[in-house]
Amino acid sequence: MLNSRSSLAVSAFIVSIAAAAPVVASDYEVTITNLTRGIHFTPLIAAAHDRNIRMFHAGEEASSPLQAIAEGGDIQSMDDLLAGSGASVAAGDGLLAPGASITLMLNDVSALNSVLSLSGMLLPTNDGFVGVDSAELPRAAGESITLFARAYDAGTEANDELVGGGAPGVPGFPAPPPVVATGTGTGGTGINTVAEGFVHVHPGVLGDLDANGGVSDINAVVHRWQNPVARVVITQQDGENGTSSGISAVGNFTGAVYSSTALELFWEPVISNETSIVGYRVERDGTALVTLDGLSFFEQGLSAGTAYTYSVSAIDENGTAGEVSEIELTTNAR
Repeated sequence: MLNSRSSLAVSAFIVSIAAAAPVVASDYEVTITNLTRGIHFTPLIAAAHDRNIRMFHAGEEASSPLQAIAEGGDIQSMDDLLAGSGASVAAGDGLLAPGASITLMLNDVSALNSVLSLSGMLLPTNDGFVGVDSAELPRAAGESITLFARAYDAGTEANDELVGGGAPGVPGFPAPPPVVATGTGTGGTGINTVAEGFVHVHPGVLGDLDANGGVSDINAVVHRWQNPVARVVITQQDGENGTSSGISAVGNFTGAVYSSTALELFWEPVISNETSIVGYRVERDGTALVTLDGLSFFEQGLSAGTAYTYSVSAIDENGTAGEVSEIELTTNAR
């Protein structure tokens, strides 16, 4: 059984969550549009996953699979890890040009996989990537959510802005023909900088106007950008993720307020002769917080003297949620 208190902690990368057999629930269409005037995206990878796993997280050290994406556009190791965690994964093929769009399909997404992340390298950069970190998926049939994605820097390579290799640890950025055609140069002396060591919002490139020298091989006119760099539209194609189908509500749903900032929820298990219950989804004020296999949930960092409405529903092996139980709790005044 998972410890409800530790379920609040989020890993720096992918943790192995063996939530029993994610199966058919809903399909999602994810359309990404490149909003830059001169930047190409390498093949994009998108995943619907449990909120306790992360593709990346700003302020933390990049994983080796993220480094492979951000420095060379290689999505294979990230694909393998995400799929191995039970996530639903989709990937593009080829570069996405400025102004162009691509649609990725995430099929058979379990209700346990309630958030979406995506990434893909920005060219020309040393270790820049477009990213979405754990965005909520729409939950009703036909519902769409539109996001505007930022460019991030993986912090794994110094931004010397020189043409070089695309393998992790090899200096410089790869320059395939479509990118060279946008005006990348050669012969630059390089920007004097170091790798930051953590993922952060990309500051942009400097570039110069000398195609055969200068400090940079990046064109200052064509390749500069301002965030956001992409539009992401997520649409649920079928079903209603979270619709009850005869699964009863949890028993004896209660709560305890411990302070002005902390409280805990408690419930009794759902027993079903028709299906196997694999977890319980907890929501606060209509926003999903976590899916866990325990019978309690602790939360802290709340506002003093504030009323919160919590709900819990059982999740079966098919990813279907049962009848919702609700409770309102008010934190102590300071």
